[in-house]
Amino acid sequence: MPAAVKLQEEYGDDLQVIFVESQSSGYERSLGMAVKSGWLGNEAIWTNQYLFSTGGGGLPSFALLDAEGKVVLKGSSSSLHGAMVDEIERLIKANAEAPEGIPSKVAKVYGEIKKGNYAKAKVGAGKVLAKPGSKDTEAIVAAAEAALVKIDTNLTADLSRANWLLDNGYPLRAKELVDRMGKGVKGDPDMSDRVLEFKNKLEGEEFKSDFSAAKDLAKLEAALFEDGGSPKLVKKLNALAQDHSGNAVGKRAKGLVDVAKYSQM
Repeated sequence: MPAAVKLQEEYGDDLQVIFVESQSSGYERSLGMAVKSGWLGNEAIWTNQYLFSTGGGGLPSFALLDAEGKVVLKGSSSSLHGAMVDEIERLIKANAEAPEGIPSKVAKVYGEIKKGNYAKAKVGAGKVLAKPGSKDTEAIVAAAEAALVKIDTNLTADLSRANWLLDNGYPLRAKELVDRMGKGVKGDPDMSDRVLEFKNKLEGEEFKSDFSAAKDLAKLEAALFEDGGSPKLVKKLNALAQDHSGNAVGKRAKGLVDVAKYSQM
């Protein structure tokens, strides 16, 4: 796991490390162990949702997925670490380029999609469809139409992710994502309306207490990751959880109380 944490820190947004607790030791207990070992406080995600088998009986094992969710490498993370790093490098490089087989005339559109600049990408695809040229017209039109579908699919996925963050006690991260999305759809009325609808929901009265609690929890969470779960910190987390028991941030704080306790065992 230390090697995976290092990979997350090294590659940043180009890689998402997800640790899956698979020995039925309990989510909070496994997180407590991670806190004690100094493995939290980065962008790695921890879960106890066991989605599929990596095919190996030993631990630690891994599965490396590409941007489309396809497994490209799996097995023992100890024996295949070098191969895993090579494959990560290949995937990052491939993701920076247009998909294989995409006509050069549409490549720039896909580049804007990868950056989250959906409005620019939509305008670019529209220009290609208006003037596809006389050579390889059918392939160019098909690629531009596929790009429009991908824009809509990506925006829907981004909104779904923001909604998950909000529902699970991460309103600050949801706001960061929505703010980025707002910049990416600026100038396009339909997409802007979709993002604005969520933004209005986020900034409504219903979630005011969530934001207040999230700011306090962020400080306590940072202290937990840095120093572990002292009795004083457990007391503060408990107080926050009780004060905000009616929202998702309070529920997350309650879970961190157990994490803090397990980190001291």
